[in-house]
Amino acid sequence: MSFVIGGAGCRGVEIVAELADRIPQLCRKYDVDPSLVHVYNVEAAPTALPGFDSEMVDYAMDVLQKKGVEFKTGLAITECKPDGVYLTTGERIKAATVVWTGGVRGNRLIEAAGFETVRGRVKVDEYLHAPGHENVFVIGDSSLIFDAEGHPYPPTAQMAIQQRIICAQNIVASIRGKELKNFIFSNKGTVVSLGKGEGIALAPGKRYKGWRAVQLKKLIAIRYLFTIGGIMLALRKGRFL
Repeated sequence: MSFVIGGAGCRGVEIVAELADRIPQLCRKYDVDPSLVHVYNVEAAPTALPGFDSEMVDYAMDVLQKKGVEFKTGLAITECKPDGVYLTTGERIKAATVVWTGGVRGNRLIEAAGFETVRGRVKVDEYLHAPGHENVFVIGDSSLIFDAEGHPYPPTAQMAIQQRIICAQNIVASIRGKELKNFIFSNKGTVVSLGKGEGIALAPGKRYKGWRAVQLKKLIAIRYLFTIGGIMLALRKGRFL
């Protein structure tokens, strides 16, 4: 009775955290021995949560291990079958439920449309144009943008949210024959939930752990809802925090 989460980035860690919190409740509800249930988080990189420093990673892994999560880092999933997954060592983890969070591709429609892609994502220019198509803009998970050091930015929600603003402005500018704006990503930080009452967060020049990180994540959620639905939607969310 095992769950395997492939990938120990932000999304993979948040999924195992939610599972670890819910399993004791579900075991009581359905009269299942908790010792029979296992949660595995498999990561090909040497450590979980790439992008976080070792202190924050150790804190996050310690919190989740105490909740029963077993990490398998430095190991890639080579095959997934109905009876479980196989690792580079040849080890098999028996599991009927496997969740993959270890990598992002763009929508296959992008490739089918004939655009030049890298793993399904389009390397856009500074205006978010698809190469060779000044009337086509690509944003979100289907776009590929590199930082000053030549590393691709991860396809996060904050990236897509910032892109949508510039994309909308550039569409209007194109229609009106005005100058387009360059897209420059501004990293506001990263917050990762580790389940009830726990989390880690990186903000420019600051780090947060535990309860403070959880409150920061709640504030981010409320702020996002405010941007799309105004004060009433934000207040509605706030009632359930």
